Amino acid sequence: MALPRLTSEDSRYKPVAAVLLSIGALTLVFFGLFEWDVPLTRFVRSLYPPVGSLPNPWLIQFSDFGDRLGKGESLVILSLGLLAVGYGLRHPQWKDAGWQSLIAHGLTALSANVLKHVIGRPRPKFMHAGNLEFSPVTGSGWDSFPSGHAAASLTVATVLAAKFPRARWPILALAVAVAASRVFRGSHYLTDVAGGAALGCIVGVIVTHPWREWLASTGMALRRITPFFVATLALVWTIVYLPSEAWPFQQLFWIGLVLTLAGLAGHVLWAVRGACCPFWLSGSLARSVVWLGLGMTTGSLFITTIVLLVCVAQWLGDLPDPAESMAEGHGGVWVTMAEGLFVAATLLVLGASYALKGIVPM
Repeated sequence: MALPRLTSEDSRYKPVAAVLLSIGALTLVFFGLFEWDVPLTRFVRSLYPPVGSLPNPWLIQFSDFGDRLGKGESLVILSLGLLAVGYGLRHPQWKDAGWQSLIAHGLTALSANVLKHVIGRPRPKFMHAGNLEFSPVTGSGWDSFPSGHAAASLTVATVLAAKFPRARWPILALAVAVAASRVFRGSHYLTDVAGGAALGCIVGVIVTHPWREWLASTGMALRRITPFFVATLALVWTIVYLPSEAWPFQQLFWIGLVLTLAGLAGHVLWAVRGACCPFWLSGSLARSVVWLGLGMTTGSLFITTIVLLVCVAQWLGDLPDPAESMAEGHGGVWVTMAEGLFVAATLLVLGASYALKGIVPM
């Protein structure tokens, strides 16, 4: 019996379904992170000694580093520096990076400031009894969501990562550090930073693509950033919850362990392209099994559901798979190294998912 062919109508709706699933997963992520806004703020406050005592120098330096680097002035200077180099050396890549980062930063700053005052969420310093009140169109101190530093730094980093792909991971890691510093400084809640980061990434992707394709760029950005936000929630969930003997923690953990190892085996088999490799096996499928397995090792049905939504969204989204395209264009040593790093990283995350459970008492 012949399988039904995929029509153009079906292909057109697949990306829409992927975006809707990503939005659903992202909404659940923010719902999950919101639960830890107040406890995490109290934990951060406990890291600072009483007035008159010597502060933790590492914490202060990290906080000041993020505050200075994420300021609008610092990011504008960076964009102007890129423009100067681009025009001075007549290098179009640097010129584009300078203009696009400057434009993206401006759009993000405008959007973030409008949202701040429309939402009117109080800063953590106004948190007393743990009640989170909202007062739209209020003065200073009622502008916590979203974080301007997180939004601006992730916007510029997204543009630079697109223009300088070889340096994208250090650039993005630096921006994430700036965003995280806002929580440790006590200036923002966790969801403030997450909201600013999401806004910054979306604007950055829109600006680096043709303006007439802004809707498609927004959908692509949502599909790309959602897995990272899900990973953030999974990390928070892991470090604050202790292992439990109750259902479904143990069941999910062991099933997740088996799925992760099976996904790793499938990924190695796909990379080797041996004779015993089934025709239906692909790298994206194997990685989806790995991600689902890692999600299940958190022991949470909530996290598992979100990870499942993301896996389906990634499959429907039909985004280019860099790992598969690189594997097809390279061979031998490169494939072996890439596969070894993937397996090692997965096993490291798998071990950490159990070793770090409940490490932060909140």
